[in-house]
Amino acid sequence: MQRYHHPMPAKSARGRPARAGPEPPTGTVAFLFTDIEGSTGLARSLGDAYEPLLERHRSIVRDALRPHAGFEVGTEGDSFFVAFGSPLHAVGAAAYAQRALTAAGWPANADVRVRMGLHLGEAKRRGGDYVGLEVHRAARIAAAGHGGQVLLSAAMAAVVGDRLPAELGLRDLGEYRLKDFDTPAHLYQLVGSGLRAEFPVLRSVGRELTNLRPELTSFVGREPELAELAKLMDAHRLVTLIGVGGTGKTRLMRQVATNLLGRRDDGAWLVELAAVASPDLVTREAARMLGVPDEPGRPVLDTLVDFLRSKSLLLLLDNCEHVIGAAADLVVTLLASCPALVVLATSREALGVDGERVFQVPSLTVPRPIGADDEHEEGAGAWQDLAAVDAVRLFVDRASAAQSSFSLTPSNAAAVVEICRRLDGIPLAIELAAARITHLSPEEIAQGLGDRFRLLTGGRRGAVPRQQTLQALIDWSWDLLAEPERSLLRRLSVFAGGCALEAAAVITAVEEGDVDRGTTLDGLGRLIDRSLVVVDQSGPTRYRMLETIRQYAGERLASAGEVQAMRTRHLAFFLDVALQAEAALRGPEMVPWLRRLDADVDNLRAALEWSFEADPDAALRLTVAMMGYWRSRSYGFEAVERFGQAAKLALRLHPVSPSSARDEMILVSRVLAAAGYASALWADARGGHAWAEQAVALARRAEDGEALTEALGALGMTSVFSGRREGLRDVLGELIELAESRGDWWTLTMIQTSAAYSAVGDGDIAAADAWLRKATEAADRSGNPFAIAFVAGVRGEVSGISGQMVEARESLGRAIAAWEEMGDRRFALVARSDLAHALRRGGANEEADALYRQTLHGWQHAGNRGAIANQLESLSFLAITKGDHSRAARLFGAAEAIRELTGSAMVAHERAEYEVALGKLRQSLDKPALDAAWAAGGRLTTDEAVDFALAT
Repeated sequence: MQRYHHPMPAKSARGRPARAGPEPPTGTVAFLFTDIEGSTGLARSLGDAYEPLLERHRSIVRDALRPHAGFEVGTEGDSFFVAFGSPLHAVGAAAYAQRALTAAGWPANADVRVRMGLHLGEAKRRGGDYVGLEVHRAARIAAAGHGGQVLLSAAMAAVVGDRLPAELGLRDLGEYRLKDFDTPAHLYQLVGSGLRAEFPVLRSVGRELTNLRPELTSFVGREPELAELAKLMDAHRLVTLIGVGGTGKTRLMRQVATNLLGRRDDGAWLVELAAVASPDLVTREAARMLGVPDEPGRPVLDTLVDFLRSKSLLLLLDNCEHVIGAAADLVVTLLASCPALVVLATSREALGVDGERVFQVPSLTVPRPIGADDEHEEGAGAWQDLAAVDAVRLFVDRASAAQSSFSLTPSNAAAVVEICRRLDGIPLAIELAAARITHLSPEEIAQGLGDRFRLLTGGRRGAVPRQQTLQALIDWSWDLLAEPERSLLRRLSVFAGGCALEAAAVITAVEEGDVDRGTTLDGLGRLIDRSLVVVDQSGPTRYRMLETIRQYAGERLASAGEVQAMRTRHLAFFLDVALQAEAALRGPEMVPWLRRLDADVDNLRAALEWSFEADPDAALRLTVAMMGYWRSRSYGFEAVERFGQAAKLALRLHPVSPSSARDEMILVSRVLAAAGYASALWADARGGHAWAEQAVALARRAEDGEALTEALGALGMTSVFSGRREGLRDVLGELIELAESRGDWWTLTMIQTSAAYSAVGDGDIAAADAWLRKATEAADRSGNPFAIAFVAGVRGEVSGISGQMVEARESLGRAIAAWEEMGDRRFALVARSDLAHALRRGGANEEADALYRQTLHGWQHAGNRGAIANQLESLSFLAITKGDHSRAARLFGAAEAIRELTGSAMVAHERAEYEVALGKLRQSLDKPALDAAWAAGGRLTTDEAVDFALAT
């Protein structure tokens, strides 16, 4: 074991007080680490005044240690390492010190904020020091905090939690990764009278809440812009970066957000709008990127507002210009309803709403023209100073990335300066020019620019120069392409969100059907070399264009008269992909196909949008084929609207009559069944029931087993969710018979597992077990990960209800692992909640409590208020076992209010357990006390109820 060494930077020689004090404790020791946040900056700004301030800080801390028997192991600069024999004394000393430091009245330019960390563990004394892993853990806990904050480890919290004085409490902060430790640490914050309560997110290893992907290229320059934007983001809740294409708005926005990570408790989240084809989809896309669930029968905007209302979050909206009205409306609503939300947007024009601060993104700084004397190394060396100019830095960075041997030299400096000046410092233009370094020298690039850009000095003075420059540069890049490369570039513009090589080869072929993957790959390589296409190898290789280039290429496609042909090819290709995926999503290859569809979801959307306009029959087939993906990825209202649109189109396009062709009836039946199923899942089951009934009738007339299976499944689903129990048993019986005759193991799994769950609700565990045995066999025969996980999850839940703890753990553990592999966070959360229920019913109350705290956080983030109510009730059951009846009543009151608000009801076995617990509560509390606590819980908002549940 390593000897203890303080991990925080030392600012002065180590020393110990010479006065007498308590004896050093041994055995299980409470360790306290402290240091001043930002002490280096304080020392730099205060100069000679820093040492007296530091001594005053030390005096205050030592005054706090003295009455609490703290043994001062040592100090280093502004830090303390103290050991206590009593954990309560350690907490008391920390609270005493923080209050005294807050009340000390420091100079205006010297705000002394001390962070503290407490941990309880075994350690040995050696040579005057404590040694052991727990010492290092205590130091890392302190390092994770902020000035004025006191953090406690789970070990410390477990010992002192129920013994703290009335004015102190603990706030559960959840699990965090500490530096040098692989296992996450569960941390708590000391709260109470005289202590600051709110702090930024902890300094945790790998815990940055964001969907921003790591950048593949370095961020060059823009220091003044970054500094100014940081100030703007502190002072304004809406900042919009505007500028023409190519000025680097998106890249600057992402860098600002990266720099601000950790400043907001709920992180920074990017919503990319470039591929959103319709203004109506802006809110849905925002909700999808934030992971906001759909709530049946409720506008997605209302759900999104509720999700964000209590969150401290930076929302990034990129490329708003083509949906600017919808984006502006969304921002106005969110800022008005979500007080801790801040928005950073990019657009080619301002959103034009109240409170907006517009930031015009300038071009990069360009150098002065270089003179002949500067080209010689013996001269003033001015050429060497060029490396610090932003435009030159960017050119050199990108050119050296394309050709590792490239560097800025006296011989090429003048040409590089000429390139940067001619391109007006526009980042995209410079990057495109730098990419040519593999084929042309800087002098040749500069010469080419000079020939092409005479408009910059000769005419069209009324136009914006930077627009001229970017258009001229892209024209120049286009002119340098051979005709096959031009054809490939313009045809690639049909893709939304990029493409794989196979799709590019098929859709952009010179002649339809004449696919040459090698030629396509060579062409893509040449376009990549010219920075006209970007390659993404973070997963399977994909190719995409920057949006400015894509728009330019799209205009060229229109000029060539190829839009109809290319979009038709695009539709045919992705219809084929969706049809292949439709069957695969029910089989063993579900996960790879989900990931493939994830990559091409924007292309599938674009194809569907085009099909409704250009090929209605293809629209119907594509809509039906997308059902499995939409269900797996919880697309909700987008799916409902598309299916509703498709159902109306199908009935209009193929009116049912005695003369209807069989194929027409099958297609319409499948569309109506999918529309009914989607309505049951995400919208109005009653409205979907009529579609399902029509679907069954058509499938029977067509005598098609597959269509009838889908239609009966939709009829059963809409019957259950609309409360139509009559005839349901016959529907399910026929459905099972059909599925068995066709070997449809997916359908059998879903029906039999649902029947098992229904049996649990009726209290018939034996019947549930019988259904599950059949469902397990069907799932195994299907080989489908979702089906297998679904059965495992329900089996685990049934085992937990019937008291079979070992089987519950094993089954739910398998389900959780499978859901995570599929990327289905919602079902993983369901399984974790069911595991917590099983643990609680099995008497593992502490383990269940810890898991409930995780799942409650998860459901809060997901915005599922029905699940939140269930978790509050479960924590109430635990409170009753501990004898904390007032807390239990308040939790019940909060859960009841949430259920009434959302219309979410308990299932039968939940209701039975609830009634038993409620009976115990009524026996333990008199009616006035019970009513008062219940009413207090009912007055809490959802977020307040969650905070209350997690506070103790």
